[in-house]
Amino acid sequence: MILQGTLRLSDPDQRRTAGRFNELINENAAVFERYFGTPLFPGSLNVDVPYPPSLQKDLDAGRPPPAIRISKTELVGMPSYIGDGQAWPCRLRGPKFKHPIDCWIFRRIGSKVSAGVIELVAREALRVPYGLHNGEAVTIELV
Repeated sequence: MILQGTLRLSDPDQRRTAGRFNELINENAAVFERYFGTPLFPGSLNVDVPYPPSLQKDLDAGRPPPAIRISKTELVGMPSYIGDGQAWPCRLRGPKFKHPIDCWIFRRIGSKVSAGVIELVAREALRVPYGLHNGEAVTIELV
């Protein structure tokens, strides 16, 4: 599956997309490392993906099947409306990357992330080191 999208990054003057995702990663670092096999950077990269419009519902339903599933009971700080965490390995491509970046789509079932937005997690920071900006086009290839 190949997804086309644009980065949805915080703009200090106009919009804030950063939530408490960094706290989720930090508070659950050992759990994430056990499942992902590596420490994760404490944060996520948000991507607007307009097509397919059912993407979030499909991911929540396990379509395609996730490579990683983390029971909600293993994670601290989860709101009651959120279900298990799921992850799909992928490669992030864009004009600022010389080579594809290995990362994961991470979705907590029932997450209230804005419609059409997916969250990417990676071993490393992506935004600052690569000079990423809001609205830049990217491609995400599930592997």
